[in-house]
Amino acid sequence: MGVKTDTRQRMITAAALVMRERGIAGTTIATVLHRSGAPRGSVSFHFPGGRNELLTEALHLAGDSVSTLLRAAVEAGTPPADVIRGIGEYYKHQLAETDFHAGCPVGAAALDAYDDVDLGPVVAEVVDDWASLLAQSMVKAGFDESAAADAALVAISAIEGAIMISRVKRSTDPIDLAVDLVVPLMPEPKN
Repeated sequence: MGVKTDTRQRMITAAALVMRERGIAGTTIATVLHRSGAPRGSVSFHFPGGRNELLTEALHLAGDSVSTLLRAAVEAGTPPADVIRGIGEYYKHQLAETDFHAGCPVGAAALDAYDDVDLGPVVAEVVDDWASLLAQSMVKAGFDESAAADAALVAISAIEGAIMISRVKRSTDPIDLAVDLVVPLMPEPKN
């Protein structure tokens, strides 16, 4: 059973990694199989729903990894401005490390899958979860609940957009700019 789980997980991880580089359209079964080292028959065995099932799992993996970090920040009482700075630093490092090939898999998927009946709702669910968690950290720091929800969505939008522009410009300056513009929207922690 361990081999089955390992192969399935490798395929999901590979799909998320390919997605961050090539988006939904470029995340083909062949590329995922090559990246994961899984045999061809693995797709129908592990993902009877085909490519969209695999991509759905990859989006959940990518989304959950960020949600886990955001949830930990909320529980630790990390100031929202520090959360935003941390997200910016993470993506700056990832972009530099991959020579600007790897952005955010969820942001990349949003470009291709916004109207896909299977994948569009998954992307929306992930973004909603991120916005909700970031808003929770802001409310915990003293922000009004309604204003926190709006500011969280603006922050996520700004950073996702900055990641895309950073890839195009081959510079992390857009991320720095987005963080510098978004951080003042974040509440200072309660004393």
